[in-house]
Amino acid sequence: MKMTRLVSFIPILTVAVFLTNGWAGDLPVGAIARIDVGEGPVNAIAYSRSTNRIAVAAANSIYIYDASTYEKQMVFTEHTDLVLAVAFSPNGKRLVSGSLDKTLRLWHADTGKLRNTREEHKAPVNTVAFSPDGKRFWSASRENDTIRSWHARDGGRWSSQTSPRTNLTFIAIACSYKRATVAKVFDGIPSECLIERVGSHWHVVSGHTDPVSTLTLYEDGKTVATGSTDRTIQLWNVADINKPLYTLTGHTGGITAMDFSVDAKRLTSGSSDKTVRLWDLTTGQPIQTFSGHTSEVGAVTFLEDKALAGIALAKAKTLASGDSDGTVFIWNLDKTVSTN
Repeated sequence: MKMTRLVSFIPILTVAVFLTNGWAGDLPVGAIARIDVGEGPVNAIAYSRSTNRIAVAAANSIYIYDASTYEKQMVFTEHTDLVLAVAFSPNGKRLVSGSLDKTLRLWHADTGKLRNTREEHKAPVNTVAFSPDGKRFWSASRENDTIRSWHARDGGRWSSQTSPRTNLTFIAIACSYKRATVAKVFDGIPSECLIERVGSHWHVVSGHTDPVSTLTLYEDGKTVATGSTDRTIQLWNVADINKPLYTLTGHTGGITAMDFSVDAKRLTSGSSDKTVRLWDLTTGQPIQTFSGHTSEVGAVTFLEDKALAGIALAKAKTLASGDSDGTVFIWNLDKTVSTN
C-alpha cells in the first residue's frame, strides 16, 4: 500500500516541477527541458555527476538545480558583478566561481555556505578548474598572464605562475581538467593562441580571419579548439601545430562558447546567431543544429559524462545551453539527426 501511494504521488510531483521550471510551454525541437533562471546573461554552466547537480552562472548569481527534476535548490548571491566561470570539485562538495568583480569564491556546494573569497586577481576572473584529485583548483584572469593555484579545502593560496608577457591582456584562457595544458589568447595578437604544457610553449598561428573570441581544451590537454568572431571553429593537436585538424563552419554568428564531450569525439558550440551546434570530431562534420534560443548563447556544456572520464564507453546523453536572456535549454543527444 505504501508503495502504491508513493508511485501515484510521483507524477503529481513531477508535473509540479515541470510547471515551476517552464516545461509546460512549447519546447524547441530536440529540447527536453527549459529552465528560466529569471535573470541573465548566462555566462557559464557546470555539471556535477557525483551529486547530479547543475550550476548556472546568470548575472551576479549562481543557481543550483537538480539535474533530474530541474528544480532550483539554492542560489549563491555574494558576487557583486557578473559571474563568468563556475566549476564543481570531482566529488561535488565544493564549487568555485570567478567574476567580473575580480574575486574568486569557494563555496560549500551542499549548503551554499561561502568558504572563502580571494581578491588577489586584479582583473575579471574568467577561468576556474579543479584538479582531478580535488585537492586544489586553478583560476586565471585577464591580468598580465597570471594563473593562480589554491587549496580546495579552504581556498588558501597554493601558488601563482606568471609568464614574461606582462604587457598583454587576456581575451580568453582555458585550463585542461588534468592541468597538462593551459591555452591563452591575448589582446593585440588576435591570430595567435599560446599553448603551454609542462613548462614548454607552442604558438598556434591560426587561420582565423578575425580575433579568437573563445577557446576550450580537452581534459587531457592534447587537443584545443579555438572559436572566432569570423564564425568558424578550428581544432588543433598541440603536438602538431602546423595546421588545424579541422575547420568547422556553419554558424552565422561569432562563436561564444564550446565544450568537448568526454570521449573527445564530439564538440558543442554556442554562437551569437542564437543556435547551438553539435560536431563530429572524427570527421569534422556537423551532426545537429539546435534552435530555440531568442538571444546570444553564452554557455554550453555536456551533461552526465564529466565524472566518467577515462571510461571507454562514457557518453554524454544531454547538453545544456544558456543565453543572455537567462534561459537554459536541455537538449536530448540520443535522438540527434544529421543536419547541415
